[in-house]
Amino acid sequence: MYLSITGVTDDKKLAKYQPCESEADAIAHAEKYNGFVVEDIGGKQEFWIVDKDKKTITQDTATENSVTAKRNAMSEIHKLESQITNRRLREAYKDSTWLDAQEALIKTQRDKL
Repeated sequence: MYLSITGVTDDKKLAKYQPCESEADAIAHAEKYNGFVVEDIGGKQEFWIVDKDKKTITQDTATENSVTAKRNAMSEIHKLESQITNRRLREAYKDSTWLDAQEALIKTQRDKL
């Protein structure tokens, strides 16, 4: 798959593009809309860095890994917090062992942020 890149933001993010099955189609599109052609590198486009001058795209894996880790930690926090129900709080009033353990797990995830 080839991409005709026709729009790039000021912070070098992909703004506008057209996927094409053939390189010839991508070139024709790029010429029509004053863009350039690259092979699709795959991955999540939100982490692509587009260099109009060099006519390249690269994957910002450091940012992707960081964002993914934060998203995973937040997801785990939400899951753990949702387990703290009124029933669990009533049980914790008698013996806070479970609640203390749950809070420790939540802290571990928050420390990842």
